[in-house]
Parts: sequence; structure tokens; C-alpha cells
Amino acid sequence: MNYFYEKMLPEERSDIPYLPTTADYVDYIGNRYADQVALSDGERTLTFQELADHISHRRSLLNKNGVQRGSNIGLFGKNSIDIVEWFLAVTSYGCTAVMLPPALQPEVLAGAVPFYEISLMIPDEDQAGKLENISVARVGMTETDSGVCPAGEVKKSDRAAIFFTGGTTGKPKGVILSHGAIMRGSLNGTYRPGTIYGQTMLAVLPFTHVFGLIFSMLSALYAGSHVGVCGNMKNMFRDMMRVKPTTMIAVPGMAEIMLMIAKSKGMAALGGNLKLVVCGAAPVPEKLHNEFLPFGVEVLAGYGMTETSNLVSGNLDMELHPASVGRQYPEQELRIVEGELQVRGDMLFDGYWKDQAATDAAFTEDGWLRTGDLARVEPDGFIYIVGRIKNLILLSNGENVSPEEVEAFYYRSNMIRDCLVSECTVNGKPAIQLEAQPVPGVADETMLEEIKRIGKDLPSFMQPAKVVLRHEDFEKSPSMKIIRK
Repeated sequence: MNYFYEKMLPEERSDIPYLPTTADYVDYIGNRYADQVALSDGERTLTFQELADHISHRRSLLNKNGVQRGSNIGLFGKNSIDIVEWFLAVTSYGCTAVMLPPALQPEVLAGAVPFYEISLMIPDEDQAGKLENISVARVGMTETDSGVCPAGEVKKSDRAAIFFTGGTTGKPKGVILSHGAIMRGSLNGTYRPGTIYGQTMLAVLPFTHVFGLIFSMLSALYAGSHVGVCGNMKNMFRDMMRVKPTTMIAVPGMAEIMLMIAKSKGMAALGGNLKLVVCGAAPVPEKLHNEFLPFGVEVLAGYGMTETSNLVSGNLDMELHPASVGRQYPEQELRIVEGELQVRGDMLFDGYWKDQAATDAAFTEDGWLRTGDLARVEPDGFIYIVGRIKNLILLSNGENVSPEEVEAFYYRSNMIRDCLVSECTVNGKPAIQLEAQPVPGVADETMLEEIKRIGKDLPSFMQPAKVVLRHEDFEKSPSMKIIRK
């Protein structure tokens, strides 16, 4: 039996079917959870049946605007109930949703619209002005119709969405995800210990990122959860008080801030009902799990990529395997080739938009995705990510050092908020540099002593030759990963 099935309640193991398309998904959640609360944002509350009806109205508007099935449609806005409805309407109608991050500027959009062959843009009010000088049809994010339009005849293999990669280096690429891949990722996100039903969640992560849209929105609705939508991350704690979530999907940086609030103001400041935080999109420090436990909150870690439609693995046993990203989800395979983790299954992307060379390089000849991550798999099936192949530091003594592996040692400290290991030059030779940001209140002298203490536990070739203390935040990607220059 699969690891995740073992952790679930026996009566729930096969209770939710795999639905191959978003069209099937909309019908399913609308019928199964009809009168239950699906979405809220502080001004509106929708039941699942109302959500399904609204999606039909949005499809009707597409139809009246003469939108051809198979077209690419740009969704351009912050988190909202509207963008959720539009994503499900566009994809179930038979078009491709191009998920454009709100931070994109007009000059970037001017190139993106023709490159991604976008025939219709749907911006929210804050983003509409960026399209003034771009020749493309548009419909406002809040526009709808009173008509009814059934879903299109979409198939599992049909293209559903294009997401930008959220990498910390290199130029973002357009990742093509099929209906089947998105729905596999959405189903995987429902697996958890205990009951999967009756949860209340707050969606904070951007819906333009697969972790935000699939795990914190589509997976939640799949299991009939109530999702409160947070339109601005600055309002996260205000919205937590409103929604009172039992579960949060977060990147480690967000979880760190939540922990600081819990320590200073108590759990009531997080809504009072929080029991589970699922972290991904970046390495999850062991201390997060340990320090949340006294507050009655369990932290679980996972690993995935945009190219894998959400998570590849999840760890439901953090106390036993605190440094692991868990075990693989059902219906997928993994292997280690020359240290690299490679995966295969129907959750994989179909390629990079208009970039055949990059697509070919991403896959092996026999169809496995090269993740670019160095990993090991223990006999019990638990996966450990060691680092990124492209980030390896080659020292003059021939040793290869993974920055992420060194950083993991320092992240164990309660004094270190963030850190970054990079290559520097000492006496004309490549060496290791550590930049460390202390938690508030830790003096520089104390920080340096802590770094020295931790360094003694590292092999000599992994010890930093240069240490830099910083008191400003590192530059981070939209998914709150530190950007490596």
C-alpha cells in the first residue's frame, strides 16, 4: 500500500476519485459539496454550487465574446475569488490559462502577449493600466454574464495552463501543464493524516504559482474545504483572524513569520484554530517543526517543481525524518542517476512554450524528467534533497560542495533567520562564503560564536572561509526563495 494511503483514514482512501480534467472537477465539487461554503474573501461567501454556477456564467461570457476553444487567455491579477472562477472557466471551456504574475511590468507584457499567443487578456483593476498600449482584446476580471454555458469536450491530455517557472536563477520559462497533470497534482494535495474533509484554509500564496493555485486552492476544494482568499500578503494575519484556518499552505519564510507571531502574541493571533502547516517551494528547516509543536501545530514538508504540477513527495513523519522531503506520491516513479533525482508520471509538464531545446534538455531519452536536484533515497523510501547540480561549488582540492547542504547545517540554529552559501575567492582560490542574517535581538558577537560552533561539525572542506553578517533581508523570488546571483 502506498505511504499516503497508509496514513489516511481507511474509509477515505478511495473516497475521492481521480478526475482527469477541470471540467470533470467543476461538476464534481459543485454536486458533491453543493451547499457547503467553498470560498470567502471578507466581502463575499460562495457555496460550491454557487461557484459552479459562476464558472458557467464566465464560460458564457467567453462564448459571447467569440473566444475560440484552444485559445490562450491571459489571467493577470492578484489572488481573488474572480481569478479562481476564471481559471476554472477558461480551462473547462477548452482554452489555456496563461498565469501572468501581477509584478510583470508593461514592457515585459508587451513581449509576453505575442510570444504566448494570448488572444484575450483578463486583468484585474490594478493591472488593467499596464495593458493600455498593448493591442489585445480584454475582459475585466469582475465581468460576468447571466447565461449558462456547459464545459467543452476537454481531454486529460489537452493543454490547460502555462505557468512561469519560479526559479531563483536564469530566465523564467513557460511551463505547459495538461489537464491530467494539474488534476493529478490537485488530488495528491488532498492526502494527509486523519480526515481530509472539513478543513478551513487561507490561500495566501500567489495563484500564478502552481504551489499557490494547486495545493492551497484546487486541492482544498477537491476535498470540500472552505478556502478564505487573501488578496494581499500584507493582510495575511488580519485574514487569519477572519478565516480562523485549521490548515495553512506556506513557504518556509511565511511559516517563520507565523511562528514569530505565535511566540510573541499567542495562537489567537493566527486565528486560534491552526493545527497544520504544509511547507514547500524551499527547504524546510527542522527547527520549524520542533518550535511549532509546543503550540499544537504540526509542520509537514514536501518537495516539487512547477514542471511536476505541485509536489513530488511529502513527509507525514517529520519527527522521525526531520531532514527528509518525504516519500513519493501515488502514481509516479522516481530514480537516482549519478546523484540526480529523476521522476516520471502523469503529473509531468508537456514542455516549455516555444523552447524545444530546453524541453529536450529537461528529459532523458527514456522520458524521465531531470529535476536538476541532487538527492538520495533511503531504503525506507524517504527522499533527501542534497542541493542543485548547477549550484555546486568546485574547490581547488577537487571537492564538490553543495551550498544547500551547508546551509542546512546553519538553519538548525535558532539564532539564524536566513543564510546563503556561495563561492568566493581566497588567496586566488575558490572558497566558501557564508552570509547569515540573525534573528532579531541576536548580537553580532553572539552570532559569530554560533557560526563558529556550527562550523566545527562540518567537514573541513565544507567550512566557510569567509563569513558575512547581514541585517537586511535577502532578495527573494515571489515564492520567497532566496535568489542566488
